[in-house]
Amino acid sequence: MNWSKGGPSGKRGFGFGGFSLGGGGGGKKEEPRLPPKSHTSFGAGTAGGYGKNQQLPAFYKIGTKRANFDEENAYFEDDEEESNSNDLPYIPAENSPTRQQFQSGGGSDSEDDPLDAFMAQVEDQAAKDMKKLEEKEKKSYFRYMAENPTAGLTAEDEDENIDYDSDGNPIAPTTKKIIMPLAPMDHSEIDYPPFERNFYTEHEELHSLTGTEVLELRHKLNLRVSGAAPPKPSTSFAHFGFDEQLMHIIRKSEYTQPTPIQCQGVPIALSGRDMIGIAKTGSGKTAAFIWPMLVHIMDQKELEPGEGPIAVIVCPTRELCQQIHAECKRFGKAYSLRSVAVYGGGSMWEQAKALQEGAEIVVCTPGRLIDHVKKKATSLQRVTYLVFDEADRMFDMGFEYQVRSIASHVRPDRQTLLFSATFRKKIERLT
Repeated sequence: MNWSKGGPSGKRGFGFGGFSLGGGGGGKKEEPRLPPKSHTSFGAGTAGGYGKNQQLPAFYKIGTKRANFDEENAYFEDDEEESNSNDLPYIPAENSPTRQQFQSGGGSDSEDDPLDAFMAQVEDQAAKDMKKLEEKEKKSYFRYMAENPTAGLTAEDEDENIDYDSDGNPIAPTTKKIIMPLAPMDHSEIDYPPFERNFYTEHEELHSLTGTEVLELRHKLNLRVSGAAPPKPSTSFAHFGFDEQLMHIIRKSEYTQPTPIQCQGVPIALSGRDMIGIAKTGSGKTAAFIWPMLVHIMDQKELEPGEGPIAVIVCPTRELCQQIHAECKRFGKAYSLRSVAVYGGGSMWEQAKALQEGAEIVVCTPGRLIDHVKKKATSLQRVTYLVFDEADRMFDMGFEYQVRSIASHVRPDRQTLLFSATFRKKIERLT
């Protein structure tokens, strides 16, 4: 069987080519050719397969040449080796001659890059500037603290306005209320009625004291007094000239002897003179202005409906306001005098109601009193006795403009008493 391409003398296709028989003449017998064995994954002995260790024919290797990735990866491996070799620069060991030469810049690798040198110079200059700035800030801070010793001190603002709901729970304010001062008042347009100021009569025992004895008595009581002809200090409650009603409550309150501030302050207040008393807390200064206040109030006519108080006591905190109010009620009940405490944190409605009902004495914090005056809950036209207690603390808490506003709304010929633990320049300017 053979294949014919076709042509002029024949047709294209398979044809019979005849038989070829071997003769017995000793010719070599030709074995029939077998088709090529297929390459499978079976092991040796499998029909049509090759063993594991048998070599494949050449034509099976066509197209199976493995790509040489080693040459391609060599490029990246070279870069890594070069980068790794430059990670750690050479640094000589400690205390070695090479290290000293390296630090002094004498080594072969000590040549500085111009950019590095410039950046180092910039960093040094920045560090110097920062140090100068810090020193300047420290000097400014210490100078400010020396000029303002109370700067940064926090004091609880007791004059804060807090409203309460129907259950008595406080309602947190969204923002802190800023209390503006009262509007200026022209006192020349108001016809104030006259009032008596002096209620003091010097006792016979004091009248007989000489000037030297008075100085010795003041030195014994540790008193320092300045002013034009101050009264002599008293040494007994009998020297004050109080009536029996007030003396009964004083004895009932277990007062045995007047304190130094009472010995000198009560005669001055009873004389109707303005006074500045410098005394610490617990020295008895509260009674020193309450007892003369009662005598002052009882000499004036009774309050009419709609009129404001006769005496106003201004203090910085709610606690102090409550304490003074309790003392005013204790001593004022001898004359059936009414006292109202007006301070931040209390009910505005209840305080306004008590003020409208009428009270001869009002003990208040400055901000809350200004609020009630603005809302027409009370008036300051009847006030003839004005007291500022712990004035230095009120100034420290920022109430100076409120204190000045209240003082400017009271008649100019009032009697004013100011008590403080210290005598600072602000208090001196206020007086």
